[in-house]
Amino acid sequence: MKVVITRPKERAEAFSTILKKENFDPIIFPTLKLEYNKDLKIDLDEYGWIIFTSPSGVIGLNNILSEKEKENVKDKKIAAIGEKTAKMVKKIFGKYPDIVPKQYTAECLLEEIKKRADKNDRFLVPTTPSTRDILKNNLNADLVFVYKSVEPENLKENMEVLKETLKNEERFIITFTSGLTAKNFFKYVDDEFYQMIKNNYIVAIGPITAKVIQKFGINPKIPDKYTIEGMLEVIKSIRRENNI
Repeated sequence: MKVVITRPKERAEAFSTILKKENFDPIIFPTLKLEYNKDLKIDLDEYGWIIFTSPSGVIGLNNILSEKEKENVKDKKIAAIGEKTAKMVKKIFGKYPDIVPKQYTAECLLEEIKKRADKNDRFLVPTTPSTRDILKNNLNADLVFVYKSVEPENLKENMEVLKETLKNEERFIITFTSGLTAKNFFKYVDDEFYQMIKNNYIVAIGPITAKVIQKFGINPKIPDKYTIEGMLEVIKSIRRENNI
């Protein structure tokens, strides 16, 4: 059973690997390309907290810090939106975050931070210009755009190839791990492909991504745990339902 992975290429490989282990046929079809900004300068001393909302934010911050500054990250209070991001913080900076919410959404992250933070605390958020505003609007936070998500070249042309690849499949699944991956994807979906998709399955990593997909008239399936491992369980249940 073919499963389309729309996340950026460098983050799609891990998902592809676990799908192959379960005998699925993954198709890596990135609708986002990550570009890191390595020319930024920040003063970590101005912040008591660092909030990471994606593994890319962790990598992006690491790219712009000196070796001494990287060591200073350990002295900050750190919040991470989910398990994958937390593990990346530990891997790169040698410290597991102080806060990781049970539900991997910005709303739950904000709720947990408010339980621990003081009103005068300042927050650094290494992120992308396409990030949601919930943290900035509710905390004394500075957003630093350490990376950006851009549309890959030839996405429109590649969409035609993907449609032809999926035409003769009995059933297929398309996965989305962010709202922007979905927006870029549906931008180039023609009427014929749209009907094909509606007759098959979409799996969204969580409710925020699902809301974006619903704007295109499709209700995706959502895992209980908002990770690629959670998505895998949903994908396996779809295969069982179809006896494939």
